Order: sequence, then structure tokens, then C-alpha cells
Amino acid sequence: MTTPDGLAGDAVGVSEDHGRRIMTSLPRAGAVFAAGRRWWWVVPSESQVGLDWPPTARYWAGACLPGPAVRDSSAMTVRPVPQLIHWPEDAGPYTHPLLLYIAVCRLAGVSPVTSVSPLATGLSPG
Repeated sequence: MTTPDGLAGDAVGVSEDHGRRIMTSLPRAGAVFAAGRRWWWVVPSESQVGLDWPPTARYWAGACLPGPAVRDSSAMTVRPVPQLIHWPEDAGPYTHPLLLYIAVCRLAGVSPVTSVSPLATGLSPG
């Protein structure tokens, strides 16, 4: 996928039904693409670090590449071409990953679980 502003990023895919519900629950949605029956939410690179995404979601590292979209005819026969279905009114393409994660977990019926400790992030405890 290539975002209209050409920024790189990752994406989180959910079912179309969950995507519609998430869209109305977030205070701000970034760029969202649809491919088949899955909606893909653009998030900053490495947003999966420390998060245990539920099985109802798919995390795609490197999903959004800078530059113009490249058409690969062999890939197009395997997966649908993503269509941009939402672009935020402000210029930023990213959905806040933690708010998206909480919404995805809520719809999946699981509690959000993080595994980032202050020491792993370079923050000093206390």
C-alpha cells in the first residue's frame, strides 16, 4: 500500500464489520484502506512492539511504503488491490496505535496486554 502523502508505516487489518465499528469509536482515524473483506488501518512503523494483537487482527509490518504505488501483476491475482476508504482531515495518515489496539481488543472480547517494561524502553523506573 502507498499512502497519498508517501509516508512509510505499518498496518493493522480487521474485518470490515469491526472496521466500521472502530471507525465510529475512535476520536480520530488515520488512513484506512479496504482490501477484500478486510480494513487496514495505517499506524506508525513498529507499533506492534509490546502489544499482543488478538487473533481477529493482522499486523502487517512495512505495509505502507513511501513513493508511488507499484503495480505487480502477479500479486494482483493473489490479493485485492487496497482502496483508500478514509483519509483524515488533518494531514497525518496514522491512527493512534494504542487507541486502535484497545478498540480491537474490545471487539475481540479480550483484555489488552502489553509487554513493554520501563527498562526495555530505556525509561528509568520511578
